[in-house]
Amino acid sequence: MNIKLTFLYLMFCCFLSGVASAQSVGLVLSGGGVRGMAHIGVLKALEENHIPIDYITGTSAGALVGSLYASGLTPDQIEQMVTSTDFVKTVSGKFSDDNLYYFKSDPLDAGWISIKLIIDSTFRTQLPSNVVNPAEINYGLMQSMASPIAVANYNFDSLLVPFRCVSADITAKKPIIFKKGDLAFAVRASMAYPFYYAPVLVGDNILYDGGIYNNFPSDIMLNDFNPDVIIGVSAAGLPDIPNEGNFLSQLKTMITHTTNTTLPRVQDFLIEPNIKSIGSLSFDLYNIKNAIDSGYKATLRNIPALKLAIKRQDNSKELTAKRYKLQETCFNISIDGIYVYGVSEDEATYIRKTLNPRNQCMSLQQLKKNWFKLVADDNQRYIFPRLIFNKETGNYDLHLDVKKNKGIFLDFGGNVSSRPTNTGFIGIQHNIWGENSLKINGNIYFGKFYNSGQIRLRYDLPGKFPIYLEPLATVNQWDYYKSSNAFNQDVKPSFLVQYDRSYGLSIGMPIRNKGKMMGGSNWFKLKDRYYLTRSFSESDTTDQSSFEGISCFLKFERNTLNRKLYANQGTYFELRLRYTRGTEITTPGNKGILSKYPDQFHEWFSALLKYDNYFAQIGRYKIGASFEATLSKQDFFSTYIASVSEAPAYQPLLDMQTQFLEFFHAHNYAGVGIKNIISISNNIDIRLEGYLFQPYQEILLDNNYKAKYGEVFGKRYLVGTINPVYNSPIGPISLSLNYYYKRDKPVALMFHIGYILFNKKALY
Repeated sequence: MNIKLTFLYLMFCCFLSGVASAQSVGLVLSGGGVRGMAHIGVLKALEENHIPIDYITGTSAGALVGSLYASGLTPDQIEQMVTSTDFVKTVSGKFSDDNLYYFKSDPLDAGWISIKLIIDSTFRTQLPSNVVNPAEINYGLMQSMASPIAVANYNFDSLLVPFRCVSADITAKKPIIFKKGDLAFAVRASMAYPFYYAPVLVGDNILYDGGIYNNFPSDIMLNDFNPDVIIGVSAAGLPDIPNEGNFLSQLKTMITHTTNTTLPRVQDFLIEPNIKSIGSLSFDLYNIKNAIDSGYKATLRNIPALKLAIKRQDNSKELTAKRYKLQETCFNISIDGIYVYGVSEDEATYIRKTLNPRNQCMSLQQLKKNWFKLVADDNQRYIFPRLIFNKETGNYDLHLDVKKNKGIFLDFGGNVSSRPTNTGFIGIQHNIWGENSLKINGNIYFGKFYNSGQIRLRYDLPGKFPIYLEPLATVNQWDYYKSSNAFNQDVKPSFLVQYDRSYGLSIGMPIRNKGKMMGGSNWFKLKDRYYLTRSFSESDTTDQSSFEGISCFLKFERNTLNRKLYANQGTYFELRLRYTRGTEITTPGNKGILSKYPDQFHEWFSALLKYDNYFAQIGRYKIGASFEATLSKQDFFSTYIASVSEAPAYQPLLDMQTQFLEFFHAHNYAGVGIKNIISISNNIDIRLEGYLFQPYQEILLDNNYKAKYGEVFGKRYLVGTINPVYNSPIGPISLSLNYYYKRDKPVALMFHIGYILFNKKALY
């Protein structure tokens, strides 16, 4: 009898041991944006304590972290990835310097917001559906997941860890569960957060963040895998309370379903990291690291209970061997065919010539360089890449889903200021796209101080040596009399209006990805209307100088600055050579100060060097420096005012660009500056800047109202500013206290909202 009991006991122990060893564990990872980085800490703690992970389901941030783990990355590798500055830039929609393609950039303008007008019977308008450019995210997901999913034969069950993620089809109004196909596409669809990341498209169906319908996919875990134990991680925090003044928060609340994070069975575990203080879209290194740490600590608190419930332990050596084998068997990515969907054959040819100008197999690195050339092109409004392994060729094929940018773009903006320099801006753009690309641009600026109009055509030819041709016509007018106020009554002359008209043609080519070389020529006509004294009446006619001729230039530009105005990172470099010749005609007014001058011929060469660099950062403190120098053989014009007006100007402060400050005009000069910036947040800076202007020889007024040179290095001038700036979604909001050394009234205060930017002058 004892023998039988002993035998039964041993059999029962073996049975229990078998059950324990067969225990399966599923991990459910919720969405949550930055908060979802807590999942990385959870994975770290589970692996360190040998808790097995047999299945993963995830939504949004949970889909991202879960897919990287299922693809063979370790928690440490994932943490290293998401705590890099490149990752922060990527998820915030900012391109890293290596991925900027300056060649495609348009001249800076004062636009705040762009609206697309669809020309049909209803004249529909479209506002942007997202604030983040997804190009880096799309490429990064494709690059990291192309090989693992190819090894898994595009079956999510064959990854290192079987995986599911969920997206929301808002066209069909239902959740979509991804089990097979392109992993990068599935994850990108799952994390398409409304109004932040653009959705992905399947035909006419629009896929958004899975959190809209299911932010905690425990039901998918049960239905698809039914593990013995489920570990659920809720990193979404409390639902955001809609704000009556914030339409987007209201709309998000209306379309997002509340997801229950309660697990269905008593043997399951819910881990809730302490991430309440972290904003779901507050992507910075501090918040990401805090979220990871919170997930790690929350999991460690649950480890004793988990070990009691899960007797089976994961074999770390076996897991490491599986990861190594997966990485070893991943195919080397060589890209052969390019298949383009959604556009005409001519437009597809343009894309192929941009991505693969040499028409040969490419590496991922070669593709990456050309990918960012393509996404810098605004002919397409949507482009999504998928790398699919081709068993017949042994290479990968690149499949691109593309939606063409149709209609007309309207830009609205300008500048609202405490000074009388308020300016409105309207821009218009239309693209004509085929094997080559034609962009038609026009804009107008209007206000008391500045008025301008410009028409610009840009014809791009892609290929091995891409170039563009750009004819343009520009008319500018500055009325410096109307820009004066109580802070600058010492400005001379009392009255000056500048007209600037030019018609030209330029040609450009890229110099690597951050620079471009341009050359061209233009016909110009400049006209200055002015009084040489303060004593004049409305009935008096002005003196007038006009200068008409041709100019040729060659310019190299390199730009990685992060903002149109008030940049706080990146560099700008410009080297420009110019030849100018023309005839000056001076017409006296009725004041009798000037007599009739004979026409004068002027001809000169000039060179300009500009350099701006934000080169150091210590915490929230950043420092930058600038240098500018001009060398010129330009001679004097007939009058002092005409000579100063047509001379190059040093204008490092925006306040200086709205005034005529003759002491900062010189034929040859150098200017240096230092910039101290304290970044209170991502969008709020306090700037303290100082500049030194050193003319080689000042342009001075002689007794006959003509110009003369001062002593060599005779004088120098200092300017400075202290300037809090809020970089709002529509443009900067700034209050600057500006100091001008040796002026009668050295302090000037200026408040402005928007962009103090102008169309280019004919000669500068």
